[in-house]
Amino acid sequence: MVACASGSCERIWVEGQIASGIHVPDKRSITVADAAKAFLGDFEQLVKAGKRGRITLKGYESHIRLHLLPFDIASLKISRLSGPNCVTFARELETQRSDDLARRVFSTFRMVIDYAWGQGWIGSNPARAVSVRTAPDWEADKEPLDIPPLDDLKTILKTVKTYDRTGRAEAFVSVLLFQALRSSELRALGKQHVVLKGPSPELLIRRKADRWNKLQRVKTKSSVRNVPLGPLTVKALRRWMLACPPSGDELLFANGAGNAESYANYYNRLWLPLLVAAGIIQEGETPPFGMHSLRHAGISLWIKNGATPKQVQTWAGHASIQTT
Repeated sequence: MVACASGSCERIWVEGQIASGIHVPDKRSITVADAAKAFLGDFEQLVKAGKRGRITLKGYESHIRLHLLPFDIASLKISRLSGPNCVTFARELETQRSDDLARRVFSTFRMVIDYAWGQGWIGSNPARAVSVRTAPDWEADKEPLDIPPLDDLKTILKTVKTYDRTGRAEAFVSVLLFQALRSSELRALGKQHVVLKGPSPELLIRRKADRWNKLQRVKTKSSVRNVPLGPLTVKALRRWMLACPPSGDELLFANGAGNAESYANYYNRLWLPLLVAAGIIQEGETPPFGMHSLRHAGISLWIKNGATPKQVQTWAGHASIQTT
């Protein structure tokens, strides 16, 4: 083997790339980390234009700050990034992060490289041919869903009937449980989204509230859906809507100022006191399940009562039948 003279190996590598039509001049100051930061800046402009949600930007920022920048790949020149570099990063994520997190981080990494490709900083996206290996589905199926015991659900439903004079708690729990809503969807639910008249009462799910309590469209097409209302929820909603205070956005469960209520306030001011009143926990104890568990329970009740997998997928707003 003959060693390359100083600089000649790089020249041969560049000439080979020019011959294949993919060479991009080496931007010496641009690293993978620089490309990631530029990607975030570009995405922030979409957020400011109202075309993307701030919660999505925060997710990308977290992936990059905590799970990309600490790795060696972040310091590589973007124009020199190769398939083997991407494979090494994927294998590091596999061993140092959970399956779900590793998948999401690598997906963000691919978008960063796509952005760099569009800027002309790299001739192709080598990350596209690489994937994060995860445990087989049967391993994932071993993890239990957070579904409250049926007796606890019955106790909660009995407690909410007399919990307050207005019926707010009963409507709140009924919608979360029997319609299996996400809390972000419930927080953005408006009176105009409640159809109680006609042969088929239903909820129209069209928007959500983010962590800053800002209303926005639901994130995916599958999340846009109509969920049938059962007689118990119809009764609870009719009672609550008679007492529901006015809101600028016609919110069904607004805070005192008429704006979207935060998840933390619902959890601390309604959910925990309700579990105490139901005798499920004592004051100051950590509950055995959270509000989101009502969604899991609701979906399991649909299945138990004969709903088809396709119906459950549609009502729950799942992106795929595999999730259902």
